[in-house]
Amino acid sequence: MFTMTAKIAWASLIRRRARSVLLVLMIAVSLWGLLFMEGIYDGMTEQMIGNAIRSDSGHISFFGKGYRLDPDLSRWIGNEKKLDALLADDARVKSYVQRLKQDGLVATAHYSRGAVLLGVDLEAEERHGRLGGYLHQGDFHFGTKGRGAIIGYKLAEKLQVRVGGKIIVSAQDSLHEVSSAALRISGILKTNNMALDENAVFLSKKQMRKLLAIENGAAQIAVLLHDEGQIAGLQQELIEKFPELDVQRWDELYPALLQSRVMMEGFNLITNLLIFCVAALGIFGVMLVSVLERLREFGIMLAIGTRFSEICKIILAESFFMGFIGFGLGS
Repeated sequence: MFTMTAKIAWASLIRRRARSVLLVLMIAVSLWGLLFMEGIYDGMTEQMIGNAIRSDSGHISFFGKGYRLDPDLSRWIGNEKKLDALLADDARVKSYVQRLKQDGLVATAHYSRGAVLLGVDLEAEERHGRLGGYLHQGDFHFGTKGRGAIIGYKLAEKLQVRVGGKIIVSAQDSLHEVSSAALRISGILKTNNMALDENAVFLSKKQMRKLLAIENGAAQIAVLLHDEGQIAGLQQELIEKFPELDVQRWDELYPALLQSRVMMEGFNLITNLLIFCVAALGIFGVMLVSVLERLREFGIMLAIGTRFSEICKIILAESFFMGFIGFGLGS
């Protein structure tokens, strides 16, 4: 009986070919649009999170106790060598980098503004988070003498400087004196992490230590893991081993990005419901017209002994065929 029902349903669809194709296309396009929009919004959110993790926070970051509230040189991490040894031997750790960081001033001949000075090892940063992939203009190096600088593209626009331009960076050193250095811009980054694009000036570690008159220590150690599911467990272990340090996950450093992911999930749910409702109304309308046009056909079938439940099964089989084909095309 099921085979007969399926044959009748399929014959009805073939007989009304134009309407069947229209309905299949309606289902396919609705599903395609839903998946397309959800992919765009999810991808946008995940890219922002990925950019922040790669260029700044890592999955886990170490800071000196209270450093994020009071970013003073005295609060830098002092036992970075012990941390290096531990992280290098941990199989869960994919890579890690040390960064020197200090708030300062960057100036040109005509403009000056506050900036975040970052002393980094470009080779380590490239292995760690592929920082060179964010290069917008210029070269990814500090020059042969290490007196180059790489800055964010927004900062470059505000200072109105280009690659090869000269800047003066100033910051308070460990002796509480204002120290300055003249540098040339060797590259401009576009990370899509606004905190870096608008404020960051990358220097070599050697130049940064000379500027701050400090021989050792690090402001931040950022860690990437092979498996994100191990972040919470490793964080807890590190907190117990290094109670004198602040050990924070990326979502604790960037709560706004985590919130944007939650908001996007809610937005996608609402969008899905709207698209499903619109598509369902359109499909219902087409099926209703199809049924009403065949009232005489159904009446004859009832007159010759066909049960009402069998007619319902035929209509449901037609809906299933068109829904299945439309779903396959759309997905």
